[in-house]
Amino acid sequence: MPLFKFKAKDKRGKTVEDVVQAVNKKEVASLLKAESYKVLTIKSLEGKYKNIFLGGISVSEKAALCRFLATMLRAGLPLPDAIDIIRQETQSKKLEQVLFDASFHIRKGETLSSVFSKYKTDFDSVFLTMVKAGEESGTLEKSFDYLAKQLLAVYELSQKVKSSMMYPLVILAAMIANASIMLGFVLPKMSEVFLSLNVEIPIATQYVLMFGKMVGENMALSFGVFFLIIFIIILLFLIRSTRTAIFSFFVKMPVVRKVMVQLDSARFARTLSTLLKSGVPIMVALDVSADVLKQPNLKSQAKKFSEGVSKGESLSNVLTDKKGSFPVTMTQTIQAGEKTGSLEVVLEELASFYEMEVDYSLKRATALLEPLLMLIIGIAVGTMVILLITPIYSIVGGLEGF
Repeated sequence: MPLFKFKAKDKRGKTVEDVVQAVNKKEVASLLKAESYKVLTIKSLEGKYKNIFLGGISVSEKAALCRFLATMLRAGLPLPDAIDIIRQETQSKKLEQVLFDASFHIRKGETLSSVFSKYKTDFDSVFLTMVKAGEESGTLEKSFDYLAKQLLAVYELSQKVKSSMMYPLVILAAMIANASIMLGFVLPKMSEVFLSLNVEIPIATQYVLMFGKMVGENMALSFGVFFLIIFIIILLFLIRSTRTAIFSFFVKMPVVRKVMVQLDSARFARTLSTLLKSGVPIMVALDVSADVLKQPNLKSQAKKFSEGVSKGESLSNVLTDKKGSFPVTMTQTIQAGEKTGSLEVVLEELASFYEMEVDYSLKRATALLEPLLMLIIGIAVGTMVILLITPIYSIVGGLEGF
């Protein structure tokens, strides 16, 4: 039901402001009159906090939210008041809506985890499980503290991956843009001139010039086909089945596979460590941690970890039985952590180790990509020189003979 903000006077003449849920303004007025309130104003909040076009909540915004909530709760501030303070300061419209909803329902007796669970596109199973565990154990401020650290680590890791991919993507975009300009504008003009000359042109160059002429004569169709291909490629990545197939293909490549194993190892270790520190039972923690994995095969294997642990096996033995799931070093380190009773600490150290390995692997991969891209550009330029520039000299030489 929509929310309405009202201002009214009670029996003593004191002005009261609050928010209620109702079907419409008429129902709000009836409820207030039944409690002997004199209605002053009733405003609908449906338009202000509408879900359309508000976007999502970024990882950095969720990390900041958790850090502020942890600090305020440790200072003794009631949860609804802490949420209201953050809501007034946030710049995100979607987060403002979520916090407004949370503040209202918490004051009505609901839990924060139940409110956040209505926004599953913004709050994943790890976030919801930790908030719920904190509420049940009475250590919500600790749960938010752990979440803030975990989200910050995830954000830093994703930023490293994005920054490493930025250079090759910029080069690739520049290559596509240059090729589009050449094919769409330069080549058609050259084709129009040179094909009209009565001189001998190499076969390969003739094909290039004829293709350029066809593009020039059918400019609208050519650009339509070009954008259609781009649209199909984007669509392939949007469809889950094709995206999974493409992802599975690239994961099999040696360099990519190594980085993905390190990424998933870091994600799994950090998530499991954070959940165990928050007091989440290990079976639940394993199932939730499996959801953060990106490789489909590894994710399906990880979903069975909790079955082995529930039968009395140690986590290290379960990982050993599932050969190829995680690196041997990780399995042996977890085994040492179980023997010393410091599994959460060991998992956190493993997460930091694999995050550094991801950073090093990405830097090495980028260093290899730079000369490879330069080689591809050189081959492309050389091919254009051979096909177009060299025949031009032949044509000019032929014209001088007349």
